[in-house]
Amino acid sequence: MNIQDWLTQLLARPAADSLDWEGYSVTMEAATWKALWRQIDATQAYDDGLEAGFRLLQATHRHRSQLRSKDYHARQVLLYGSILSMLDKADRWEAYLAAWEMIRTHTRHCVPAKRHTLRVTDPLVAAFVQRADGGFGVPLLENGMSLPEPSAVHFLVRHLRRKMLIERKLEQERTGRLMVDRRPVGRNALTVEAIQARLAQLGQPAL
Repeated sequence: MNIQDWLTQLLARPAADSLDWEGYSVTMEAATWKALWRQIDATQAYDDGLEAGFRLLQATHRHRSQLRSKDYHARQVLLYGSILSMLDKADRWEAYLAAWEMIRTHTRHCVPAKRHTLRVTDPLVAAFVQRADGGFGVPLLENGMSLPEPSAVHFLVRHLRRKMLIERKLEQERTGRLMVDRRPVGRNALTVEAIQARLAQLGQPAL
């Protein structure tokens, strides 16, 4: 079975019919994973990629008990990033921003942050730093001082620059300062509301 057949088989299932453990494990193997997303990029099948991301996220949740905690969190971070990437590549800026906010609200996954990357003089960055109580957001530090190590930040901080760029581009487009031909939205593409609903269903409510 080639990778296109594998993708077709994945998408042919009813959305509520999650992958079994064997199919999920093979799909998430590095070789299959890379080939799958290369195929999606090559064919610019971003709607299919978005749906695949959601289905794999659902399967990750379903098979959580069979995954080590470290792997479970890493795969969720990977899949949330893939969902954002598909919306970005499809030029669905409004949907990207809506998805970004939903992911921020419904997830708590963190990644390690080295001290030199956390010069918290920007309130946008400070809002992503995990506190000792598990919440997010720390007071700004004066004179560009760094946070003590070890520190952790919400994984979306990696996507913050891209989000801010998309916000600027969208504002420029709205005010007529940016003329761009965005990719047309596919006839069967998920609506913004449908994307938000699925993210809310699959996410972990923030505490």
